Amino acid sequence: MNVKIKILFDSYHLYHLPQFEPLIDLLSTDDRFDIFHSTSNDIPIEEYKLCTAVLRNKPGTLVAAETESDRQRKIKNLNLDFFICGWSRYDIDRYVTKKTYVGMIYHGIGIKPSYWLDNHKRLDMRFVESKYRVQQLKQNGIKTNLELTGFIKLDPIFQKNKIDINSIMRKYKLDQGKKTILFAPTFYPSSVEPIGMKLGEYTKEYNVLIKPHLWTTFLKNFAEINHNKKNRILRGLVENFPHIHLIPPEDYNIIPFFKIADVLLTEASSTIYEMLACNKPVIVNRFFKLKISHRIFRSRLYKKRLNLEMEKDISNFCFEAHEPNDIPSAIDMALNKFGSKQDKIKEYRKRMFFKLDGLAAIRARDTILSYKNK
Repeated sequence: MNVKIKILFDSYHLYHLPQFEPLIDLLSTDDRFDIFHSTSNDIPIEEYKLCTAVLRNKPGTLVAAETESDRQRKIKNLNLDFFICGWSRYDIDRYVTKKTYVGMIYHGIGIKPSYWLDNHKRLDMRFVESKYRVQQLKQNGIKTNLELTGFIKLDPIFQKNKIDINSIMRKYKLDQGKKTILFAPTFYPSSVEPIGMKLGEYTKEYNVLIKPHLWTTFLKNFAEINHNKKNRILRGLVENFPHIHLIPPEDYNIIPFFKIADVLLTEASSTIYEMLACNKPVIVNRFFKLKISHRIFRSRLYKKRLNLEMEKDISNFCFEAHEPNDIPSAIDMALNKFGSKQDKIKEYRKRMFFKLDGLAAIRARDTILSYKNK
């Protein structure tokens, strides 16, 4: 009898899980694999409870413990063949043995320097979404093996009947006679506070779905940023405007909502490129509430949070709102002048994505098997 390949997906945060799900679903039908899941004890308790509840319903075995050190010990004792992470900002050596291959399916794509700064020395491989990104990583000194698979998270969008649009329409009571705006504000820098309740006035002719970053929901304070006011504004929008709907953290995966949305409204976020892959219009808000250090020293924002070159690039294929009162005209342009951006959209889709064929998880599985067979 062949020994199964033991692979653990470490959803350190809940928002890492959508990157893994297409591969988890694929491997769950492959009897060569024994699947394990885990999440960190060091995340906020409400996030931990939700993440463990979700993981218990995934195919495979949940590895949970009372403390993070106990979790490390339990995972290490599995003597895994593969350990898959969504970032590498923790001491991975404590979770794996020397025989374990460590792979990273990075939790985002786009314009933040963390994309290449996040690269633990213990990584054996990174699953990468495009040839351009392979080149970028190498130019930024990454020595890890870079495996070109495409962006695994997006597979369901390109698979027939994988996403049930009608069930989403019913769940959120969306008006089928209206276009749908997906507002996906990132946790920082965010436009939620500058726009405030005006978003409701500007969008009365549309359905609006708001998908906050999960850090906005679960982390009340982060790096001098207090999320309480943002959360109050988002709740107030839902309470005062019946056309606005807040997507709860239980619907943690944004991918199905790209399928239903007609336009995306966001800031400097990976969602820009994910919507680009869907060939749908994106509006980027250029107004933020910045913490004092970034208001005084704007260059620090680009050093720590944004990549200046790519942040400028998005102007080529996105529509922009430089002030809150630009939003109505930006929505009109995005919905009615989208064709004017098509040449640039084709160019950037080709640059940012290896293949948009729903088969990235298959390529990742084949990569994993090739390492096992070495």
